[in-house]
Amino acid sequence: MVRHGFTQLHLDRIVATTMTVNTASRRVMEKSGLSLTRTFFLDWPDPIAGAEHGDVEYAVTREAWARRHDRG
Repeated sequence: MVRHGFTQLHLDRIVATTMTVNTASRRVMEKSGLSLTRTFFLDWPDPIAGAEHGDVEYAVTREAWARRHDRG
């Protein structure tokens, strides 16, 4: 999906978010080449367990992805 976003859709940056405690999703983002950019806290009307730890944002730019995949 990341490759498609950069090569077919010509996106400049790809961003994904998940709960801080969702380690499986965080690992998928890391394996996809995204890096942690921030932790943030939202005021949810009906929070679920783990919401008190906040959410995380991961991102990668087209340039960073291209360098990693030798696609100049």
